[in-house]
Amino acid sequence: MNSTIKTTLILLVIALPFLIISLQVISLYNKDVKLRNKFTEKYSERTAFYDKMFKTIKQKGKIAVKNDSSFTKIVNIVMEGRKDSEGLMMKWVTEQNPTAQFSEVSSMYKDLSRTIEAQRDEFFIQEKYLMDIKLQSDNLLDTFPSGIILTTIFGKEKIEY
Repeated sequence: MNSTIKTTLILLVIALPFLIISLQVISLYNKDVKLRNKFTEKYSERTAFYDKMFKTIKQKGKIAVKNDSSFTKIVNIVMEGRKDSEGLMMKWVTEQNPTAQFSEVSSMYKDLSRTIEAQRDEFFIQEKYLMDIKLQSDNLLDTFPSGIILTTIFGKEKIEY
């Protein structure tokens, strides 16, 4: 075997493990970067969702309270004109009273309750997604050899959540 072929084989034997290790390190680094970027994206989405959720619930709550107080005012106005008869409240309750429908006020509170429940469920889903990304990142930093490579060579730390 000539010396050029021997030299080439020796260089190949030395370079191949280095190349494989380098590709693994690059792959680990890129995986960490993707997890961190995904976490940042979802964290921003969560913040925007929380703002939307808070405003939606607050506005629906204001509407329900406004309608509730309007209902109370209407009842007081209607009852004010009928002070002198007995059993007045029962009579008023059994009458058709188109200006004061308690069922409408009640349905607004039911809608508010459903909205709160749906928004909480969606917020929980977003929180769970963020926790999953953090878990994947923690696993990458806590396992061997990726933890050593990412923390020692690249100085990576765990995601703050």
